[in-house]
Amino acid sequence: MIAALEGQAHTPQALRLLGLAYLRSGDVNLAELPLLQAHLQGDPEASVEYGNYLRFVGKYDQACALFAQIHPSLQGELGLRCLRWWGVAEVQQGQTEAGITRLERAWHGYIGLGNPELTARVTNAFAQMQLRIGNHGQARHLFQEALRQLPEQPVPQPRLTALHGLLELQMQQGDFQGAEATLTHIGRALRYTDSLHERSMAFIARSEWQRLTGKLDGYTENLEEVARCAASLDDYELSIWVTAKLAEHYSALGRFGEALRVLIGFGTPQEEWPPELWSAYGMLLRRRHEPAAAEEALNRAAETFRTQRRAPELIRVLMHAGAAALRGGNKAFAVTHFKEALFEMLRLKMHAVFRPDFEELQELVHYALLEPDTAPLLEPVLDNLAHLIGSPRLPEDSSMYLQITTLGRVSVFKDNVEVPLSLKGSALLLAYLQLHPGKTRAELQLALYPDKDPNTGGGYIRSAIAELREKLGREVVTFGGPKNAPTYRLGTMVHCDLDLQAFREAAARGEAARMVALYRGEFMPEIHDSEWVQDIREETLMTLTLELRVQMARFEEVGDWRRVILLANQYLRFDSYDVEVLQMRLRAAQVVGTPHEVARYSAQLKRNYN
Repeated sequence: MIAALEGQAHTPQALRLLGLAYLRSGDVNLAELPLLQAHLQGDPEASVEYGNYLRFVGKYDQACALFAQIHPSLQGELGLRCLRWWGVAEVQQGQTEAGITRLERAWHGYIGLGNPELTARVTNAFAQMQLRIGNHGQARHLFQEALRQLPEQPVPQPRLTALHGLLELQMQQGDFQGAEATLTHIGRALRYTDSLHERSMAFIARSEWQRLTGKLDGYTENLEEVARCAASLDDYELSIWVTAKLAEHYSALGRFGEALRVLIGFGTPQEEWPPELWSAYGMLLRRRHEPAAAEEALNRAAETFRTQRRAPELIRVLMHAGAAALRGGNKAFAVTHFKEALFEMLRLKMHAVFRPDFEELQELVHYALLEPDTAPLLEPVLDNLAHLIGSPRLPEDSSMYLQITTLGRVSVFKDNVEVPLSLKGSALLLAYLQLHPGKTRAELQLALYPDKDPNTGGGYIRSAIAELREKLGREVVTFGGPKNAPTYRLGTMVHCDLDLQAFREAAARGEAARMVALYRGEFMPEIHDSEWVQDIREETLMTLTLELRVQMARFEEVGDWRRVILLANQYLRFDSYDVEVLQMRLRAAQVVGTPHEVARYSAQLKRNYN
């Protein structure tokens, strides 16, 4: 089409077709002039598509003004098309309710036309807007309806759009296995197009899946590929997205200068930045230990996201703003920001998508666990925080990063990927070697299985070492010393984060909230024949309950009754029959509690007496 019309388009119809060809092929910057010419020469379809061009490049005010001007004179499908893009532009502009209403009118109109594929395309647009405002159930239903009607070929773009919407929904809900399957469908549909825009969307999808699952091989390269696509396409929204993500990623790696260069390279004055860039800038400042400036930038982004009802983006910004406020000593604002984020998170029933942020913002999470205003909101998502053992960083000289969970459940992750171990003693040996390196096989057998005869216990140790080397790599367990009694330790190139060590560190600093977050149950729950395991179980439970008692007594002394109740509730999860703590909780509730709390705590105390 471009080859036939370039330099030969003189009528409004020909100019409109040339502009549409540029628009569809990704040469957006070349589409403006022919569409504008055809619009000014009175072609109605060109007017609608010129408005769509204005929307596409981020000129939402101009697009909405044009749609409002031309819509009264349009009939049939063209009138519905105008209504569709007008609604999308309004949502993107922040007028969410008005935009959703127009889109719904367009959707009903297309259903009335009886064209299944056209209807499916508008259904897809409507689903995108439902996803944007957090209406996940309706969005999933609409995406599935659209995908039933949209073919892979000969024009796969509408199907790809629906697949990307479904993928975003799956990742927001933590369905990463379903998301991986959707990525496969996207790859299949891409075979039928050479569109640079569609390929950039696929890079975005893959990079977001990598970020949320922690499988980061090639993540930077994918983002940089999206940046090249955005520059070639001159796509405003794509440029915003990749600029923000690259800046976030570089600042997370400590490459602050590079992150700032990316933000400045967006090309608009800072006062005109979209909220995504203010968000990335705020995260950069927080990571660079400038909390006051970070909070100011993040609050600016939050105001816009709140107005536009973009809940997922708002949640992230509020979490980082809370962390900045806490670091700056402004604890009241830290609680306010995080409380609003948790409310939105619970409303949308979204947890998994914020896992990287929870992992990074440990200080805020631990503080909020024992704050009366935020602790009740954190309780429903506590299971999602069970894996958090700080914000581990892989040392530059390490070739393997292991993350071992032993409290309440047992799991071993190698370089952020879980490795299933078939022998119960394998993870146990791994944890013991992390805590007590340089032991002989006989010493290991005596420490872990003293009640077993040496041959049986030694066999357990040999089998565990063999499985660890097979599943994690031969370098994970090394030995040295005399040949007849070698000593074993984790390899020098292995960096290991063990939740038990993190628990002990938190206990040494009196961080009760972090101890509660880490202690998800007894140590090595599947092991029943090891005296060492039993000793650790008793040690961890006693350490936790003792620290909670100390803090309860401290808060009771100063009359902070709400925190006394909060700490008592945590304590009673582990020892529900402790009369002294039940009495302390009831005394506190009689001062600040509701009648319902007083009645419930009183009944629990009486049941214990009976």
